[in-house]
Amino acid sequence: MHPLAEKVSELARTQNLFPGSGKIVVAVSGGLDSMVLLDLLVGAELNIKGRLVVAHFNHQLRGAESDADAVFVEESAKSYDLPFELGCEDVSLKAQELTGGLEAVARELRHSFFVSLSNRLSCHTVVLAHHLDDQVETFFIRLFRGAGNRGLAGMSVLSTSHLDPEVRLVRPLLELRRSEIEAYAQEMGINHREDESNNDTRFLRNKIRQDLLPYMSELFNPSIHRQIIKTMGLAGDDSDCIDELAINWLSKEHANFEKLPVAVQRKVLQRQLFSKSIESSFDLIESLRTQVDQAIEVSPGKRVSRKKTGKIEWLPLMDEREFLTGRCEIDLFGQKDEIEFGGVKFWFERIPGGLDKLAELGQKNNREVFDATSIGRHITLRHWIPGDRFQPIGQVGKKKLQDIFVNQKIPSSERHQRVIGESDDGRLFWVKGLRIADPFKVKVSTAELLLFHWKE
Repeated sequence: MHPLAEKVSELARTQNLFPGSGKIVVAVSGGLDSMVLLDLLVGAELNIKGRLVVAHFNHQLRGAESDADAVFVEESAKSYDLPFELGCEDVSLKAQELTGGLEAVARELRHSFFVSLSNRLSCHTVVLAHHLDDQVETFFIRLFRGAGNRGLAGMSVLSTSHLDPEVRLVRPLLELRRSEIEAYAQEMGINHREDESNNDTRFLRNKIRQDLLPYMSELFNPSIHRQIIKTMGLAGDDSDCIDELAINWLSKEHANFEKLPVAVQRKVLQRQLFSKSIESSFDLIESLRTQVDQAIEVSPGKRVSRKKTGKIEWLPLMDEREFLTGRCEIDLFGQKDEIEFGGVKFWFERIPGGLDKLAELGQKNNREVFDATSIGRHITLRHWIPGDRFQPIGQVGKKKLQDIFVNQKIPSSERHQRVIGESDDGRLFWVKGLRIADPFKVKVSTAELLLFHWKE
């Protein structure tokens, strides 16, 4: 048996990756990694060939090439005498309806297909071809997005689907380098399809793979992959420890929350939010951690507060006269993903251009365009507070936001729900439902635009 097959077989046995006798869905794109995975699962001494179902998802992003990928995988399944299942979705079209970017939408639709197929076949295992190099790339993707220890720990050989915890995700190649997989493919003569989009550095993962990692390896540390994997392991161990401490604290009565280490405080709050079906974010957790007995809105009309004991409690429905204290601070240069605040989703783009580019962009619902330099590097999303003043475009001087709300006949209860954008220097540049602020409009001197999108 080939040494690589021995590695996979040993990992499968020691971690019991394929228990029982049910079907096993193997996700196969037709690329080198997944074709090697399929060959190893068939050839390794695992006795699971009769359980395998080859599954392919056609993203319909590359026209005839995408269709050819699907045909290739189907023919490969037949050559192994395995059943084949195909899923299709126009990802490009779907990405226009959803938020998060093309990569994220493609990943979610693909994952949803595999989970749905698993349920339809009454099986609970989906096998994926992620390997060690994917793991390192994932580390940097999550690092750039500001992930904590759990996120930086990366993928696991065995995990569960976020869509269905009954579906197990198995990654038998996760401890193998891409070079080992390539060598196996060449030695065994395994055919595969090349996806040209894997060379497109507009996608973050490709940019990390082709530009960042070679640069770091050459200039700083040739063993960067090994060091990153070590760091990911440490991050995972730390996260497991903090999680256990949080669970132990939550099981006790009258324990002093304020004396807990900050990392444990955050995990205690995160676990409570999860138990209440509240989506956690760094800003929400920090607001709860640093503010005692303060009402913080987690969705329109729904509020919680953190007691001195550390316990999070629901508050009565909001009195329309109360002001909301939640805040969401954003680094516009570092922010790549969608942000949710006050029941509204936001995302941002910085592009070169001035008045001519503004005219070319035209008007679009749920989007405003600002002078990026005037906004600055950071913004804060928050709600109306007493004393706020705002200068709508085309007007001279600031007015009390409360007076503007009254003049616009905006109901009192709605005023407190409106999301407000505050610039780097503390001035208001945007109030939902009003015109933009005059100081931040696109001017003759504007050289860079900030496109500010939102969706309810």
